[in-house]
Amino acid sequence: MLKAAILLAGLLALGACARDGTLPVTTNVFDPLSFFRGEATSEGTVTTALVSTRAFTARFEGHEEGSALVLDEHFLFPEGPRLQRWHLAKTGEGRYGGTVETQGRDGALHAPVPVEGRILGAALELSYEGYAPGGDTLLGFRHRMVMLSDGTAENRVRVSKFGLPLASSHVIFTKVPGEAK
Repeated sequence: MLKAAILLAGLLALGACARDGTLPVTTNVFDPLSFFRGEATSEGTVTTALVSTRAFTARFEGHEEGSALVLDEHFLFPEGPRLQRWHLAKTGEGRYGGTVETQGRDGALHAPVPVEGRILGAALELSYEGYAPGGDTLLGFRHRMVMLSDGTAENRVRVSKFGLPLASSHVIFTKVPGEAK
């Protein structure tokens, strides 16, 4: 089961991985409250310990509650669907905070864990200790999100345990046409 948790860990959607330079980045700062309002989708890959790579997709639905964004991220895996629920708000100049809840192996949501975010240049970095979709092992996550020149956003995720890298993920987020940006 730990292997399954590690495989899924890189899917969070929140990295320390270096950019490979293949996608053009804009100078626009990634604003998750604006980008994820409405509907979006993602496509990506997860690489576990440089051993295996697996493709995935997800669907997002985001709405405002007061000054916060509530974002439901729906994954579909061979073993069944999984949900991640984010609550994010701007907490200061260049800072974000909130929580993330993730569905475990038994289908119940784990208790919310705190998420901290900050703007570094044009990128948003989110970090937290949480769970992979379908997993029950506490892991470290660092997401690095940037806007791309075509209007999509790139997310590079690093997953670790005790500071040791276990998995990485490369994800492209796309707004569903007709939704507010």
